[in-house]
Formats: sequence, C-alpha cells, structure tokens
Amino acid sequence: MRRVAALLALLFTCTILLHAQTGESDGKAWLEANTAPPVMNVTGIWDGGDWGTVTLTQHQGGRRVIGTADSWDVTGVVSGNSIYLVIWKRDKIAFTAKLTLDSSSHLTGVYSKGVLSPASKSVPMQLKK
Repeated sequence: MRRVAALLALLFTCTILLHAQTGESDGKAWLEANTAPPVMNVTGIWDGGDWGTVTLTQHQGGRRVIGTADSWDVTGVVSGNSIYLVIWKRDKIAFTAKLTLDSSSHLTGVYSKGVLSPASKSVPMQLKK
C-alpha cells in the first residue's frame, strides 16, 4: 500500500512539473511570436485596478519587459504599440494579457487565464499611469 501511495505521489509530482514546463514554453513562444519593433516604452508605475500597482521596466530601445503586479511576477515584450504580458505565480503561468497604448498614460486590452488565444475567454484590462 505504501508503494502505491509513493508511486502516486511521484506521478502527481511529475505531472505538475511537466505542466509547469509546458506552460513556461507556451508563454515564451507566445511572447516571441510578437516581433514588431517597439514604438513605446512602458517603464513606470501603473494603476492596474483589480491588479493593484503594476511596476514595469523596459530598457530604452529594448523589447523585453519585467515587473510585478502586486504579488504576481510579470514578463513581457513590447511589439509595435502593444505590450504582451505573461503573469506568473510561483513559477507557473496564471494569465496572459495584450494591451495597446491609447495615450501616453493608458494601456487598454484584455487578459485571460493561461495563454491568450482567439478562443480564450478574455476579460478587459486597463493600466493607467
């Protein structure tokens, strides 16, 4: 009986690790699919409404973005006048978002659980400086 329990525990752990790795590669692939040169810099502290304070850092002229949204970790890319974000919790993708610059102080768009796709059930999202 203990062997069965140990085997089930091992199987469960492997499943979680495999899922986390797949989520990480899916998120990375989703970000890398957006390749337009950046035409904006999103560095700053943003009011994310339900997301709380969102802090983003983008090196001048670069595409990569890192930051936080309250207790969430954020990675992303700027592609054209849009930003694509992967929102992490404990090294696992929780949400992805696509936001477009409306003005120098507003990013609007949508987010979804997991990786955002045309079939995703998305929710409006807005960041304000």
